Amino acid sequence: MSINIFNDLEAIKLAIAIEERGERFYRQSARKVSDSTARVLLERLAEDEKEHKAVFEGLYQEFLKNKGKFDDEYLYDQDVAAYFNALAHSLIFPNEEEQARVVDQLQSLEDVIRFGIQAEKDSILLYTQMIISSKLSEAKDAFRRLLKEEKRHLVDLQAYLKRE
Repeated sequence: MSINIFNDLEAIKLAIAIEERGERFYRQSARKVSDSTARVLLERLAEDEKEHKAVFEGLYQEFLKNKGKFDDEYLYDQDVAAYFNALAHSLIFPNEEEQARVVDQLQSLEDVIRFGIQAEKDSILLYTQMIISSKLSEAKDAFRRLLKEEKRHLVDLQAYLKRE
């Protein structure tokens, strides 16, 4: 079995895909729920994910312009690469083809919120590992900033669930 090795640029591309899927999940879920407070929360989370994606896209473009100034040959160890590969396969949120089915299977508002909680926990784990593994200080800073946001999302979702 071959293991793909991730470098910093690939990690940023992975983060872009995750944030894009997160935005789509929260938007689809917001359309499904009848509770207006939950809808507002889910729409805000979707907007946050959209902003996160834009941050990573800007970072990615900046690194591409300055590619010769940093060592993009750095490869993570196999354990980290295997972890990223597992995440890349699931990408925390379901892909576009699976997303409608997944959202339809979420039978209640509580199911939607719990799915979001798990996705945010997975994002927190991913960004923590990216901070540890990245060689680029700008990438580390972006991952730290987004880690803080994902933690806020987790707290907001958990607080909503507790009010139920």
